[in-house]
Amino acid sequence: MKTKFFLSLFVFTSLLLTSCSSDDGESTGTSTGNYWPMAVNNSWIFDNNGVNEETKILGTNTFSGKTYYRLNDVYTSGVYVKNWVAKKGATYFQRVDDVNVNEQGVSIYFKSYEIPIFRDDLNVSQQWTGTVKTKITYTYNGQSTSPSSKIEYTGTVLEKNASVTLNGNTYNDVIKVRLTVKVVIDTQITTTTSEYWFANEVGPIREYTNDSGDISEQTLISYTLY
Repeated sequence: MKTKFFLSLFVFTSLLLTSCSSDDGESTGTSTGNYWPMAVNNSWIFDNNGVNEETKILGTNTFSGKTYYRLNDVYTSGVYVKNWVAKKGATYFQRVDDVNVNEQGVSIYFKSYEIPIFRDDLNVSQQWTGTVKTKITYTYNGQSTSPSSKIEYTGTVLEKNASVTLNGNTYNDVIKVRLTVKVVIDTQITTTTSEYWFANEVGPIREYTNDSGDISEQTLISYTLY
Protein backbone atom coordinates (compact mmCIF):
# COMPACT_ATOMS: atom_id res chain seq x y z
CA MET A 1 0.00 0.00 0.00
CA LYS A 2 1.19 3.52 -0.76
CA THR A 3 -1.37 5.38 1.33
CA LYS A 4 0.12 8.68 2.37
CA PHE A 5 -2.26 9.56 5.17
CA PHE A 6 -0.57 10.77 8.34
CA LEU A 7 2.76 10.83 9.93
CA SER A 8 4.57 7.72 8.78
CA LEU A 9 5.09 9.03 5.27
CA PHE A 10 5.70 12.69 5.86
CA VAL A 11 8.48 11.79 8.27
CA PHE A 12 10.06 8.92 6.35
CA THR A 13 9.82 10.11 2.76
CA SER A 14 10.90 13.65 3.47
CA LEU A 15 13.74 12.80 5.82
CA LEU A 16 14.94 9.22 5.58
CA LEU A 17 16.35 10.21 8.94
CA THR A 18 14.42 9.76 12.11
CA SER A 19 13.01 7.50 14.74
CA CYS A 20 11.80 8.09 18.24
CA SER A 21 9.84 6.96 21.23
CA SER A 22 6.87 8.88 22.53
CA ASP A 23 7.11 11.87 24.81
CA ASP A 24 4.65 10.93 27.56
CA GLY A 25 4.98 14.09 29.62
CA GLU A 26 2.01 15.87 28.06
CA SER A 27 -1.54 15.50 29.39
CA THR A 28 -3.85 13.66 26.99
CA GLY A 29 -7.00 15.56 28.03
CA THR A 30 -10.68 14.56 28.22
CA SER A 31 -12.28 13.63 24.90
CA THR A 32 -15.21 15.61 23.46
CA GLY A 33 -16.15 13.19 20.65
CA ASN A 34 -15.06 10.31 18.44
CA TYR A 35 -13.15 12.01 15.66
CA TRP A 36 -11.31 8.88 14.53
CA PRO A 37 -13.43 5.75 15.08
CA MET A 38 -11.06 2.84 15.67
CA ALA A 39 -12.23 -0.72 14.96
CA VAL A 40 -10.78 -3.53 12.89
CA ASN A 41 -11.81 -3.27 9.20
CA ASN A 42 -12.77 0.40 9.42
CA SER A 43 -11.83 1.88 6.05
CA TRP A 44 -11.52 5.32 4.45
CA ILE A 45 -11.15 5.82 0.68
CA PHE A 46 -9.40 9.03 -0.37
CA ASP A 47 -8.96 10.85 -3.66
CA ASN A 48 -5.26 11.54 -4.12
CA ASN A 49 -4.92 13.54 -7.35
CA GLY A 50 -7.44 11.32 -9.12
CA VAL A 51 -6.17 8.05 -7.64
CA ASN A 52 -8.19 6.20 -5.00
CA GLU A 53 -6.17 5.25 -1.92
CA GLU A 54 -7.39 3.34 1.11
CA THR A 55 -6.53 3.79 4.77
CA LYS A 56 -7.75 0.68 6.61
CA ILE A 57 -7.46 -0.71 10.13
CA LEU A 58 -6.07 -4.22 9.72
CA GLY A 59 -5.81 -5.41 13.32
CA THR A 60 -4.58 -4.55 16.81
CA ASN A 61 -1.40 -4.76 18.87
CA THR A 62 -0.67 -3.89 22.48
CA PHE A 63 2.14 -1.54 23.51
CA SER A 64 2.72 -0.68 27.18
CA GLY A 65 -0.69 -2.11 28.04
CA LYS A 66 -2.56 0.06 25.50
CA THR A 67 -4.39 -1.19 22.40
CA TYR A 68 -3.15 0.27 19.12
CA TYR A 69 -4.92 -0.16 15.78
CA ARG A 70 -2.71 -1.15 12.89
CA LEU A 71 -3.13 0.73 9.59
CA ASN A 72 -2.00 -0.32 6.12
CA ASP A 73 1.73 -0.81 5.81
CA VAL A 74 3.37 2.13 4.05
CA TYR A 75 5.85 1.34 1.26
CA THR A 76 8.60 3.91 1.22
CA SER A 77 12.37 3.97 0.68
CA GLY A 78 12.27 0.34 -0.43
CA VAL A 79 10.68 -1.08 2.72
CA TYR A 80 7.21 -1.66 4.15
CA VAL A 81 6.64 0.38 7.31
CA LYS A 82 4.18 -0.79 9.96
CA ASN A 83 2.19 1.93 11.67
CA TRP A 84 -0.60 2.17 14.25
CA VAL A 85 -3.01 4.69 15.74
CA ALA A 86 -4.39 4.96 19.28
CA LYS A 87 -6.56 7.34 21.23
CA LYS A 88 -5.57 8.30 24.77
CA GLY A 89 -8.01 10.68 26.41
CA ALA A 90 -8.59 13.45 23.85
CA THR A 91 -5.29 12.82 22.05
CA TYR A 92 -4.85 10.75 18.88
CA PHE A 93 -1.39 9.23 18.42
CA GLN A 94 0.38 7.58 15.53
CA ARG A 95 3.14 5.04 16.14
CA VAL A 96 5.63 3.89 13.49
CA ASP A 97 7.56 0.62 13.82
CA ASP A 98 11.31 0.07 13.88
CA VAL A 99 12.74 0.19 10.36
CA ASN A 100 16.00 -0.98 8.80
CA VAL A 101 16.97 0.62 5.49
CA ASN A 102 20.01 -0.03 3.30
CA GLU A 103 21.13 2.91 1.18
CA GLN A 104 24.26 2.63 -1.01
CA GLY A 105 26.00 0.25 1.37
CA VAL A 106 24.96 2.11 4.51
CA SER A 107 22.62 0.36 6.95
CA ILE A 108 20.25 2.82 8.64
CA TYR A 109 18.24 1.80 11.72
CA PHE A 110 15.25 3.86 12.82
CA LYS A 111 13.83 3.19 16.28
CA SER A 112 10.05 3.12 16.67
CA TYR A 113 8.46 6.52 17.30
CA GLU A 114 5.11 7.88 18.41
CA ILE A 115 3.72 11.39 18.16
CA PRO A 116 0.38 13.10 18.98
CA ILE A 117 -1.20 14.24 15.73
CA PHE A 118 -4.52 15.60 16.97
CA ARG A 119 -6.45 16.70 20.08
CA ASP A 120 -10.24 17.05 20.16
CA ASP A 121 -10.52 18.92 23.49
CA LEU A 122 -8.79 22.18 22.60
CA ASN A 123 -10.44 25.42 21.50
CA VAL A 124 -9.65 27.35 18.34
CA SER A 125 -6.06 28.72 18.39
CA GLN A 126 -5.03 26.48 21.29
CA GLN A 127 -1.94 24.33 20.76
CA TRP A 128 -0.23 21.13 21.83
CA THR A 129 3.57 21.06 21.68
CA GLY A 130 6.41 18.78 22.62
CA THR A 131 9.81 17.34 21.86
CA VAL A 132 10.29 13.64 21.20
CA LYS A 133 13.58 11.91 21.89
CA THR A 134 14.90 10.22 18.76
CA LYS A 135 17.48 7.63 17.83
CA ILE A 136 19.03 6.75 14.49
CA THR A 137 22.05 4.54 13.84
CA TYR A 138 24.15 4.45 10.68
CA THR A 139 26.42 1.44 10.05
CA TYR A 140 29.07 1.26 7.32
CA ASN A 141 31.97 -1.18 6.99
CA GLY A 142 31.28 -2.47 10.49
CA GLN A 143 31.42 1.01 12.05
CA SER A 144 28.32 2.55 13.64
CA THR A 145 27.41 6.10 14.59
CA SER A 146 24.33 7.65 16.20
CA PRO A 147 24.08 11.41 15.61
CA SER A 148 22.13 13.59 18.02
CA SER A 149 18.52 13.97 16.91
CA LYS A 150 15.11 15.11 18.08
CA ILE A 151 11.62 15.86 16.80
CA GLU A 152 9.77 19.01 17.82
CA TYR A 153 6.06 19.30 17.08
CA THR A 154 3.44 22.03 17.35
CA GLY A 155 -0.23 21.41 16.68
CA THR A 156 -2.83 24.18 16.42
CA VAL A 157 -6.63 23.98 16.28
CA LEU A 158 -7.72 26.06 13.28
CA GLU A 159 -11.50 25.59 13.37
CA LYS A 160 -14.15 23.60 15.28
CA ASN A 161 -17.76 22.61 14.60
CA ALA A 162 -17.22 23.27 10.90
CA SER A 163 -19.45 21.95 8.11
CA VAL A 164 -17.59 21.05 4.91
CA THR A 165 -18.40 19.37 1.60
CA LEU A 166 -15.84 17.10 -0.07
CA ASN A 167 -16.42 15.08 -3.23
CA GLY A 168 -20.17 15.71 -2.99
CA ASN A 169 -20.48 14.61 0.65
CA THR A 170 -21.19 16.99 3.55
CA TYR A 171 -19.57 16.44 6.94
CA ASN A 172 -20.61 18.22 10.12
CA ASP A 173 -18.82 18.77 13.44
CA VAL A 174 -15.43 18.95 11.75
CA ILE A 175 -12.25 19.94 13.57
CA LYS A 176 -9.41 21.37 11.47
CA VAL A 177 -5.86 21.27 12.82
CA ARG A 178 -2.40 22.19 11.63
CA LEU A 179 0.62 20.11 12.68
CA THR A 180 4.18 21.32 12.18
CA VAL A 181 6.99 18.81 12.73
CA LYS A 182 10.63 19.89 12.87
CA VAL A 183 13.30 17.19 12.78
CA VAL A 184 16.77 18.19 13.97
CA ILE A 185 19.72 15.86 13.28
CA ASP A 186 23.03 17.44 14.22
CA THR A 187 22.78 20.75 12.33
CA GLN A 188 20.32 19.57 9.69
CA ILE A 189 16.70 20.75 10.12
CA THR A 190 13.73 19.58 8.08
CA THR A 191 10.22 20.97 8.61
CA THR A 192 6.92 19.50 7.46
CA THR A 193 3.56 21.25 7.87
CA SER A 194 0.26 19.40 7.48
CA GLU A 195 -3.39 20.36 7.83
CA TYR A 196 -5.82 17.63 8.89
CA TRP A 197 -9.61 17.64 9.02
CA PHE A 198 -11.49 15.18 11.27
CA ALA A 199 -15.27 14.69 11.34
CA ASN A 200 -17.00 13.41 14.47
CA GLU A 201 -18.11 9.76 14.10
CA VAL A 202 -16.46 9.64 10.65
CA GLY A 203 -12.71 10.08 11.09
CA PRO A 204 -10.09 11.74 8.88
CA ILE A 205 -11.59 13.45 5.84
CA ARG A 206 -8.77 15.62 4.46
CA GLU A 207 -4.99 15.95 4.60
CA TYR A 208 -2.90 18.71 3.05
CA THR A 209 0.87 18.46 3.48
CA ASN A 210 3.71 20.79 2.54
CA ASP A 211 6.91 18.76 2.79
CA SER A 212 9.70 21.21 1.98
CA GLY A 213 7.75 22.40 -1.05
CA ASP A 214 6.40 18.97 -2.04
CA ILE A 215 2.62 19.45 -1.84
CA SER A 216 0.13 16.61 -1.43
CA GLU A 217 -3.59 16.56 -0.72
CA GLN A 218 -6.12 13.81 -0.06
CA THR A 219 -9.87 14.16 0.39
CA LEU A 220 -12.35 11.54 1.56
CA ILE A 221 -14.58 9.84 -1.00
CA SER A 222 -16.26 7.20 1.15
CA TYR A 223 -15.85 5.29 4.40
CA THR A 224 -16.97 2.09 6.12
CA LEU A 225 -17.19 1.76 9.90
CA TYR A 226 -17.82 -1.32 12.06
